[in-house]
Parts: sequence; structure tokens; C-alpha cells
Amino acid sequence: MFAYVLRRVGLLVPTLLGLSILTFALIHLVPGDPAQVMLGERATPEAVERLRGELGLDRPLHEQYGLFLGGLLAGDLGRSLKTREKVAVEIGNRFPATFELALCAIVFASVVGVTAGILAARRRRSLVDATVMAGSLAGVSMPIFWLGLLVILLFSVQLGWLPLAGRIDPSLAVPKVTGFLLLDTLFAGRLDSFGDAFAHLILPACVLGTIPLAVIARMTRSAMLDVLTQDYVRTAWAKGLSERRVLLVHVLKNALIPTITVIGLQFGYLLGGAIITETIFAWPGVGRWLVLAVAARDFRAVQGGVLLLASVFVLVNLVVDLLYAVADPRVRLAGGEE
Repeated sequence: MFAYVLRRVGLLVPTLLGLSILTFALIHLVPGDPAQVMLGERATPEAVERLRGELGLDRPLHEQYGLFLGGLLAGDLGRSLKTREKVAVEIGNRFPATFELALCAIVFASVVGVTAGILAARRRRSLVDATVMAGSLAGVSMPIFWLGLLVILLFSVQLGWLPLAGRIDPSLAVPKVTGFLLLDTLFAGRLDSFGDAFAHLILPACVLGTIPLAVIARMTRSAMLDVLTQDYVRTAWAKGLSERRVLLVHVLKNALIPTITVIGLQFGYLLGGAIITETIFAWPGVGRWLVLAVAARDFRAVQGGVLLLASVFVLVNLVVDLLYAVADPRVRLAGGEE
């Protein structure tokens, strides 16, 4: 197991290096001059060139990348061209909001998706199975921006059950301890603020978790059907064990092994792909901040944010690989034979 972990961790170095190169190259291919955007359309060419020199934009790309990589090794993502604040600080202020949203979305998707997959597999070719499969197909196919606007119109505008946007009512002041509002409100003993923060979280979390829910449900159903045909399951039925014991102990335990991988990968996608959801619901996370940074041509903020989200996705994949190896010893054996 130690050799397997060491090998997987060792792959992080070239992966993260490749990510830094790719991120830096793609950002510099985006049209638009940051200096021109900062000074405005009426700025003189001399003023633009002077600002480019101050920001180091007039240097060759390989020198700029060298400075960028040196800052990364020192834990510095540079300063935002727009706000002049450290990119790492701005990301640190917004990442808890993104993480909290993604975590609630994947919990919602996992609970509902695994339950739906179990019911569909156990009642194969029934109305329940057809409903789950049709719902999962709709969930995967439905555009997030359209679904987000639809639930806002229904639950916020028409019914008035849930808040329209934001993370918490601005009139509720909550001391910042962890950055996670649900935890901070509990630490402060503010149950009213906790309820308001939770209410703000329901719609964006459900919308963001729609696609992972559909994927998890289909994967759970497929894995359950595969395990149900195994000899040891038929033996368990022949012994007269209860349906609950057979499904939970013998079937679900083994069917969840591939589902763990799917849940982990979907969580990584949510952390890096919540941009549309955060924009629609005015959620103050990294995704919405990146959209504003792109509009301002703030390439340092963009490359720092994209690199961070990509690194988080890689780390989540690493954790999933390790959990998969713990759940299925055959993975460790196969890895040791490489």
C-alpha cells in the first residue's frame, strides 16, 4: 500500500507542472491587453506602454513564466492587476463559499442518486426503473443556466419560499471563523443566521448537484445490476437471507466501489465547474470571481484561480484513487505489478 501511495503522489509533480504551463499559455492567448483595459479606451499609447512595463507585460513570455513559476514555488500567485491584492488572499476569501456549495451539492447528489440507483436496480423494468432512468437522462441533458433560472422563477419569484440569490441576508452579521457560513453560524450560536444561510444554499446546491445526481444514479444502478448476477448473491438468496441484508451487505457494499470513484470525480468537477451556478445565484465564490476577472482581463487572477481549481481537482482524484485502493485490494495488487 505504501508503494502504491508513493507512486500516485509522485505523479502529482509532473501533473501540476504541466498544469502551470498549460494555464499560463492559455491565459496569454486570450485577446485583449490588460494595461489597455485598466487605463481605458482614451489612454495614450505612451501611458499603456508605461503601465505594461510596470506590470512586466513587456517581457518575453518565457521570462514571465519563470517569474510565475518562481512565485508558485514560493506560494505566491502574484497580485491582481485590477485590485492590486494578492491573488492567494482573494482566492482564500472566496474558496470556502465554493467548497461549501460543492460539498452540499455532492452530498445531495450522492444521497438521492445512490437511493434512486438502488431502487431502479431492485425494481428493474418497472415504473420505478423507467422513472429513474428518464429522470437521470433529463438531469444530464438539462442546461444548468436554464434550470437555475427556472427554479429562481418558481421558488423565489412566484412562491417566495427561498431567497433569490447571495449567501446570506446582508443584515445578518456573522463572525468569520472558518469561512464556512454553516459552521460559523453554529459556532456563534446564531440559529436564525444558520437557517438563513441554509435557505440560501438550497437552490444553488440542488441545481449544481443535478448532473452529478444523474450520473451517480445511473452508475449505482449499473453496478447493482452487475453484482446481483454474481454467484455469491444467488447463494445469499438461497440461504434465505432477508432482502435488506442481501442488498445492503452483499450487493451494495461491492456495488459502491465504482460509485466511490464517480462521486469523487464529480466532486472535483463541482469544485472547478460551479462558475455558471455561482454567476446565476450571485454566489460569492471563486467561479463568479473568475468571471469578473476574465471580463477585466486580469490574467494574473485568472491564471491563479484556474490553476488552483485544477490543482484541487487533481488532489481530489488522488484521494479517490487511494480510497478506491482501500476499498478494493485488487487495485493495489494491479498497481504493484506495473
